[in-house]
Amino acid sequence: MTETPNRDAPEGAAAPTPSAAEIGSRFLRYLPLITIAHFLIGLPALIASLALAWFAFVQADATQKMQTGGVMPFVTFGTSNGDAEGNQDIALTLTNNGVGPAILGPIEIRYEGKPMTTPIDLLRTCCTKSETQALRFSTSPSTGIAVRPGETIEFVSFPRTPQSEDVWQTFNKERWKLKVRACYCSIFNDCWVTEGMQGLPKAVNKCPANWSLYREDAGNRIAGVDTD
Repeated sequence: MTETPNRDAPEGAAAPTPSAAEIGSRFLRYLPLITIAHFLIGLPALIASLALAWFAFVQADATQKMQTGGVMPFVTFGTSNGDAEGNQDIALTLTNNGVGPAILGPIEIRYEGKPMTTPIDLLRTCCTKSETQALRFSTSPSTGIAVRPGETIEFVSFPRTPQSEDVWQTFNKERWKLKVRACYCSIFNDCWVTEGMQGLPKAVNKCPANWSLYREDAGNRIAGVDTD
């Protein structure tokens, strides 16, 4: 049985053209599938990019730590009452036990809770109220200088002499009451604060600006005390 063509339809007539609304409706119907397909195609590239970024970050962090560790200073405070040559000098020192140079920043010295601003102030506060005309001691800068690895800075040295015997004996006992803290930085501007003789340095963003600063004050001559 054959199908009779519709005689009413004109011969050669084209199929009706879809309207813009129909096209938009079809696009929206397939849009989620298109989006998922694009995501799946780009996913490997995204994973590879994230992996490369993570690897670069880890490598940069490791490189920075190696550079920092390779030049890390380690400054400690110390005190002694004699040296290898047999001199009986009471010394207050800062030693760099690290592997890189240390740039010394501010230093603060407290005796019985009171900040000491100069070595003369320290000696007179802790150890003598009488005339100090015959006393002599030496100082050296303790701020704004570079200390090589293994180097020791004696920022106060008080020798034992017949004239200084009483004060020397007192200072020899009272030096253990000193609370000393210092800030120092590496050549990469990483900074630490060390406190006391056995405490581990604490990393800081920058050296504190609110300390009661101790200064060498070697140029300031006070009557009765000579500084070398």
